[in-house]
Amino acid sequence: MSNDRDRGKLFEYAQKQKPSQPAFHGDCTVDGTDYEIRGWHREEQITLSLAPPRGDKNTFPPDVFRGALDPAPPAKPARKGAEPVVVPAWSGDIVSDEAAYTVRAFEKQGKSGVYFTLTFERIERPARDERKSSWDIPDDDD
Repeated sequence: MSNDRDRGKLFEYAQKQKPSQPAFHGDCTVDGTDYEIRGWHREEQITLSLAPPRGDKNTFPPDVFRGALDPAPPAKPARKGAEPVVVPAWSGDIVSDEAAYTVRAFEKQGKSGVYFTLTFERIERPARDERKSSWDIPDDDD
């Protein structure tokens, strides 16, 4: 079970009934706790919300984590003979009142279509106005 810690899967809904419905759904385990994931396409991002599993209930519990994933920049061509580098298709931060994580989504091909495997890496919770794209390169001037 330790292999499932801080990991998850995200699937695209094949047939949305209404525009307000999430475009993605999935589940994950973060810091030993299970969550259901809902995701929406918002402009050039995927916004995510994580909430406890709803079980047999017909309503969603309040979100614990919220955040957005940015698309990966275009991949740089690999050098000849170099091992291919696995780059996430999407990356961004999710935050709660008590914790924050960087989420990386890696595209996979399954029997019924494309899905994403997710990894979660705990980070220091940034101040609201300090959040920036997860693809920004840190300055070397510091």
